[in-house]
Amino acid sequence: MSDIISKIDWLVEKPRYLIDMFPSTVPKAADQRYFDVEEYFQNHREALDEKFCRILLKLYCYHDFWISAGNENMKNPSVNQLVELIRHCFAGSWKKRDYINIILPGCDAMVILNGDDLYMILCNPDPPLQKLVSQLAAAEGLFFYQAPER
Repeated sequence: MSDIISKIDWLVEKPRYLIDMFPSTVPKAADQRYFDVEEYFQNHREALDEKFCRILLKLYCYHDFWISAGNENMKNPSVNQLVELIRHCFAGSWKKRDYINIILPGCDAMVILNGDDLYMILCNPDPPLQKLVSQLAAAEGLFFYQAPER
C-alpha cells in the first residue's frame, strides 16, 4: 500500500478545489466574526457532516476509492466501511477529529476530509470530475470552487 502514500504525497501538491458551505473564501474582518461563526457551525455540524457523507457516497458510485485513514489503507472498501471511516472523522471534540485521504486512481485526484474543517478539499480534479463534484455539491446546497493559492 506504499503506492497510496506516495500518491497522496504527489496529489497534495496539485491544484486544490473546495467543497464548502461558503461560496468563496471568507475575507478577513477586523472583528474576527468568522471565527465565532465557525465555532457555531463546528458545534452544530451534524447536517454538514451528512452532506459530506452523501457527496462521497455518490462519488463512490462513479470512481474507485483508495483510502488512507490513520494507519489503515484500503482499496474500494464496502459501503459500510466507507461510511464508518467518514463518520469517524467527525467523532470527538472539535480540533481533535480525524481525517481521511481518498484517492480516485482513475483520474489522479484526491479528496481530503478533515473532521476539523467545514469544507472538503479536492486535489487535481480533471474537468469531468470538476463538473461532477460541482453538481454533487450543489445538490447538497454546498459550493465548489478553486481554493486560493497557498
